[in-house]
Amino acid sequence: MSHPMKAGAEPVDRLSDRELLDRARASLGSTAARAAAGELLRRYRRPVYLWCFRYVGEHERALDMSQDVLLAAYQRMGEFEGRAAFSSWLYAIARNRCLNEIRRDDQWTDVDPDSLIDEANRFDERLEAQIQSEKLVELAARVLDDEERKAIWLRYVDLMSVDQITAVLKLDHKSGARAVLQRARRKLREEWKP
Repeated sequence: MSHPMKAGAEPVDRLSDRELLDRARASLGSTAARAAAGELLRRYRRPVYLWCFRYVGEHERALDMSQDVLLAAYQRMGEFEGRAAFSSWLYAIARNRCLNEIRRDDQWTDVDPDSLIDEANRFDERLEAQIQSEKLVELAARVLDDEERKAIWLRYVDLMSVDQITAVLKLDHKSGARAVLQRARRKLREEWKP
């Protein structure tokens, strides 16, 4: 498979999120910028979809919403200020899109009051779980390094095995992803305050 790159430049799939973002913003609209932005958003396509799916619980809606999120991120990439990790900024866009979708769903007419109470309770449960996961994502962005964040995501969101993570992250030390995951979990446990 060929990788879009300049002569002597590293393939975009080997660059960090920050490097891709810098390349995408350096010359907005150029072929190199579009390739970098495309790779960056490709990395988050599945995680953003899963984020949306947790809110709405429907495959097609979550797919449409995740595409909206990625398109919005692409269109607003020039606005990203870099005060947080790119992933945190992207998940903020996803959260806002999901909340707008839920608000739209909440405009009921001619509904049985008992079903409203049941739906409100389910919504509260989903919201509480989402708040906890958002806190965890923010915590991971704050305390984990890039390798640890990727390993955690691959293990717990993409549900990859330790061996698969070792291969994907190209880890060549003896314990592979196992050591990275243990280090990441220890850091998260030390900082987590539910």
